[in-house]
Amino acid sequence: MFEIYRSKHNLHHYVAVRQGDTRENAQGVRESQNLSFLTKVADNGEPRIAFDPDAAESRIARDGFYAFAVTVEPREHAE
Repeated sequence: MFEIYRSKHNLHHYVAVRQGDTRENAQGVRESQNLSFLTKVADNGEPRIAFDPDAAESRIARDGFYAFAVTVEPREHAE
């Protein structure tokens, strides 16, 4: 399971950590004054819109966290 946090200052920026990870970087994300908890994402290997669990797993193993950006823009249907 991943915990997803959102930046309070840039609403396009997110950070994921593994639930139960007690390493320093994961704790730093949880305790950050610049981030707020958003949601949890299951670790079932299924990609989701704007979240790739394989990339997250790789970065968390290396860095203790996975930072990513999401930009949502409405599109007009062109005929």
